[in-house]
Amino acid sequence: MCRRFWLLPLLAVSQQSFAKELDPRSYINIPIDQNFIGALYIKTKGDVYTTPDVPVEDLTLDIDGPGVAYAYTFSMFGNASKFDIASGQACADGEAIYLGERVERRYCGMTDTFMRLNYNFYGAKAMELSEFVKQPKTMVIGASLQVGMPTGAYDKQYVLNIGSNRWFFKPEIGMSIPFGNWEFDAAVSAKFFTNNSELLYDQTFEQDPVYNIQSHLIYDFQPGHWIAFNANYYFGGDTYVDGDKRADKTGNFRGGITYSYAINSQHSVKFIANKGITTKRGNDVDVVAVAWAYRWQ
Repeated sequence: MCRRFWLLPLLAVSQQSFAKELDPRSYINIPIDQNFIGALYIKTKGDVYTTPDVPVEDLTLDIDGPGVAYAYTFSMFGNASKFDIASGQACADGEAIYLGERVERRYCGMTDTFMRLNYNFYGAKAMELSEFVKQPKTMVIGASLQVGMPTGAYDKQYVLNIGSNRWFFKPEIGMSIPFGNWEFDAAVSAKFFTNNSELLYDQTFEQDPVYNIQSHLIYDFQPGHWIAFNANYYFGGDTYVDGDKRADKTGNFRGGITYSYAINSQHSVKFIANKGITTKRGNDVDVVAVAWAYRWQ
């Protein structure tokens, strides 16, 4: 039997995925004046935590759908930089026990749109491709700002939605350190959210910042062919409805693998998998994805 999910106010589906992202090679040197277009298919599955004061048990969500992205590399203050934008379509299938009765809902729609600006301020002099390929790898330090825009599908009569109906801003600083065929990446970020004032029509949903520390150990088989072993620790993100605290979050670890293979100088494919290692309180979600990218100048 299908019924509306009158549930605890939870983090919107699209935001849950990005709070746990594991993103290797965000801060490496790159040639400028390059364009990239990509397509992604992602599937997530897992349990969502609810507080004891809400009559909901065994809440699970399966989410899948395609996404598209565009990126452009350029020079900023003489250093290599990158701008990217991404959005997609997703379908979610959720079920739970509500007041002793099993309820479910399946819903589809556009996701929120995400934009990011990366600026490598150390070790990444801006170079055209012909000059770049002659240079050895060096340590790179950079910063980025990601912005999430509430363009996704949102129905204020439901708690669980594809879109979040709020903005987020995520500043980050990271580095990349090469040694032989290996590379070590690390980044620290904080994600800040605006309020959603249309939760269940007229309630206000607030969330504290989510903090994320991620690291990656990467091995290059050959140029364009590599594998990354990823891990992160994220914490924070307590939630409130009309000023009343509804969910306490504690630190959680995730781990994953990214495998990337360049078919030729223009086409590449990437496979991604990650899962929760320890989930004290929060969302225990497994993620698998496959992506394709095309480069041109």
